[in-house]
Amino acid sequence: MKLVGYIRVSTEEQAKDGVSLGQQTARLIAYCDLHGHTLVDAIADEGVSASVPLAKRAGGRQVLDALKAGTAQGVVVIRLDRLFRDALDGLTFFRTAERTGATVHSISELIDSSTPAGKLSLTIQLAAAQYERDLAVQRATECNAALREQGRVYGHVPFGCTSITVGEGDQAERLLLRDPETWPVRDDVVDDLKHGISLRRVADMLNGRAIPSPTGRPRWSPNTLRELRTHHETLRKLPMAQLATGATATPDPEVSAHV
Repeated sequence: MKLVGYIRVSTEEQAKDGVSLGQQTARLIAYCDLHGHTLVDAIADEGVSASVPLAKRAGGRQVLDALKAGTAQGVVVIRLDRLFRDALDGLTFFRTAERTGATVHSISELIDSSTPAGKLSLTIQLAAAQYERDLAVQRATECNAALREQGRVYGHVPFGCTSITVGEGDQAERLLLRDPETWPVRDDVVDDLKHGISLRRVADMLNGRAIPSPTGRPRWSPNTLRELRTHHETLRKLPMAQLATGATATPDPEVSAHV
């Protein structure tokens, strides 16, 4: 069977684990030799996340074109997460591949979708990868919310807030506070949205007042405004910066306002 190899690696992985493109190619060649397949090409995507749909990656498009044109009858990868980390993207590709008879081969997971057992294994692996991704997002969201409730900084500082550094050295801690200059803007926006004013109209009003967008773009977008409602009630409980700053508190020089 003619197979096209697909390799995806980030520069971080190369530096940390030494997983080079050459090493992956060698393993693909060895797999094809062992199982009697022909590796017609080895296509690479460097520094691209698996969360990006395969069709939107430069190398991914080449793989799909090769399968569509019939120059390859399947795709082989070191691990399934080289191809997908989104179950829907993976299942969509798999269903499309089935219609053309194309197969998926994963060396690490011992998957060969040309067999019924291989198809089942592929489906289970895709579901497991999606579960792990969703679980990581949920944990990060819960951690973010918990720290904000405690008035502590986690990740970016939300728009309408600021942070101060309390203490010195090992005892220093960043605390999250409402910013007296930008909080009224956030509060007004959320209030307008609660009263049924459209996202587009609120964005136009902010742009007309020349209020800078927290994303750094010259104009506010409806998507940015939609996110302002997230955690707003929790943030409302934080003290104002000028009321909470004590003798040991100093403004954080690296604060950046985000939604």
